Formats: sequence, C-alpha cells, structure tokens
Amino acid sequence: MKIAIDKQRVRSRFSKAAMSYHSTAVIQGQIAEKMITLLQGFIPMKPDRVLEIGCGTGLFSSLLLQHFLPKHIIFNDISPEMITRVTDMVKPQHPSSQYSFICDDAESCPLPQQLDVIASCSTIQWFEGRGSFFARCHSTLLENGILAFSTFGEENMREMSATTQVGLNYGSKSELVAELVALGYEILLAEEELLRLYLESPLQVLNHLKQTGVTGITSHRWTKGKLQAYCNAYTARYTVGREVTLTYHPIYIIAKKRKDR
Repeated sequence: MKIAIDKQRVRSRFSKAAMSYHSTAVIQGQIAEKMITLLQGFIPMKPDRVLEIGCGTGLFSSLLLQHFLPKHIIFNDISPEMITRVTDMVKPQHPSSQYSFICDDAESCPLPQQLDVIASCSTIQWFEGRGSFFARCHSTLLENGILAFSTFGEENMREMSATTQVGLNYGSKSELVAELVALGYEILLAEEELLRLYLESPLQVLNHLKQTGVTGITSHRWTKGKLQAYCNAYTARYTVGREVTLTYHPIYIIAKKRKDR
C-alpha cells in the first residue's frame, strides 16, 4: 500500500533519530560519498552560494564543505534536532565558512535566491510534489546553476514493502529525468544502483529503520501476531546465510538549469 506522507510524523521520527542516525545510516553514508565523487566533475571549487536540502546530521554536509569549500552554504532540514547536530559539526570543523540554516519543510518554505548549487542526498523521496519543488529550484538557481540530488527508486526497501504492504511512492529514474527536462533542465548525469544491507534478523531491520527515522512512513501498529507474521515472512523470503537483507535503490541525478522559463 502506497500512502500519503504525514510531514509532522516525518519531522517527529527524524528528530527522535537525530542522535542515532549518523552512526546507523551506513547506506546513506555510502550514497553521500558517491554523490560527492560524481559532483566533482560538474561543480567548480568555491561556488558562491550552495543550498543543501535535507542536511540531516551532516553526512553529506561535511563532504560538501570539505571537497568544494563553498563561500556560503545554507543548510535546510525539517527537523530542529537535525539542524542542531549539523551546527555542532560545522562550527568546529569549518570555522571560517559562511553558513546559515533554514529549519522548515523545503517543499513549502521560501527558498534562497541566486543559488549556484542546490544539492540533496536521500531526502526527495519524502516529498509529495517533487515536480513543483524542482520548478521552484529552477527559479532560484542562477543561469547554468546545478541541481544535484540522490533519491530512491521503486526497488527501495522492497523487503519491507512485501512483508508489511506499506511503502513510499518512489519514482523511477526515467520519470525523474522526464520531469526535469520538461522544466528546463539539462541532464548531466543520471545513474542508479542497488545496495544491500545485511542484518541479523527482521527485528534488527525494524530497529535499523527506527534508528534512521524511516518509521515516519506510517503509524504501523505492531500487535504480537503481526510482528510474528512479519518475522516469519521476512525470514522465509529474504534470508542469505545467517542474515537477512534490506535493499536500497539509490538514484543519482545531476542537472543544469538550461534557461529561464
């Protein structure tokens, strides 16, 4: 069952995961590192104004600062607790950087203008109207500005979707590309891959999702019977050796603002 996103629940779950996210989000860390590697072919050093959407605890933020040395970077996240973690990370590691913060829902809050780069890792899958968000990004970017993001595709967490019948409305790479081209972007890069995380048990999968805030999808009520049925189904279908799998399906897009609309 694909469900509507409750932004208040998303904010609450990610806020509760603020202390555990950085050490638990192993796959998200790998995605952030790959995104930085891909970006190095398209973004010059020391861009003037950079906006990061969904900074979380700073997995991607620290890499942006380290590799590109932006003159001014604006960090956005829906969770105040996440913003606090990024603030604590940025100040001691990059004391000379100019930075500011927007704690709000990037889908609805005003975005800064005259941006050279808008970047995001593992966030846009939580947006209900990503097309309108991409359009707003287009209007805030300078000519030839870069929109670069990773999100997740339709195979993401397929084990959870199959065993709980709950999941997000993930878009495909081709759908994302088509939306961006229609809005006046030139696609510089579009890639996808499947990554697997190996965990000890289906219960550990649930704990992993809780520690990374992903339980913000829905208020799923776990009775004893439902929990046992989930564990049995997950173990039967997704055991590899002595572990079970959890699949991630990252999509990487780098696009350039082609023209004003």
